[in-house]
Amino acid sequence: MTATIPLDLALTVRRGTTSPGKAADIRDLSAADGTATLVYDRHLTDPGTAVWLARVLLRRHGYAVREVILDGMGPGITALFREASQLRLDVHLGSGKGTPRVVTYDDCPAAYQVPAGWDLANATDRLPAAHAAARPHVVRALRAIDVEKENNGGRIDKALDVAAGMILEIGDPDQVWDTLTRVLCETGSERAEMSA
Repeated sequence: MTATIPLDLALTVRRGTTSPGKAADIRDLSAADGTATLVYDRHLTDPGTAVWLARVLLRRHGYAVREVILDGMGPGITALFREASQLRLDVHLGSGKGTPRVVTYDDCPAAYQVPAGWDLANATDRLPAAHAAARPHVVRALRAIDVEKENNGGRIDKALDVAAGMILEIGDPDQVWDTLTRVLCETGSERAEMSA
């Protein structure tokens, strides 16, 4: 998977009427505001699958979903989706048996699998530990970024936030650092050529 610097979006998800034959539609995409709306047909899909499809489609167009906001749904499921989205995780409800766990994939975003019957507040509370267990290399990189943010006096917080988002999105800190280094070197070379 090639790492690019994506534009972050907050995705509001609501039930509604979709285009004929479609389970979900992305509407009101605004790169300037960093927002989009996902409308899904509850008779054809569930919110977890709709968000997964939207993330895949948006990623192809250079966007990353940094926050999922469920509109008009219960507080338990809304909090679960919001917390998982901030770790760039999809949510799969009713997935198998056992305890909630984070599962990583090679070609898709990682997912938080919550078995059927689990209390959603309990699953939300377990999310940070499940994420740390499944993606320790990602969590280590995020902790290093947090330490740097405390030490730099706010001068490069925005750049560090972009790096953290990319690390969460693709799950490969080394690839993110390589990409950012390449982009910065290319930018530096272009500036040098322009001033020459």
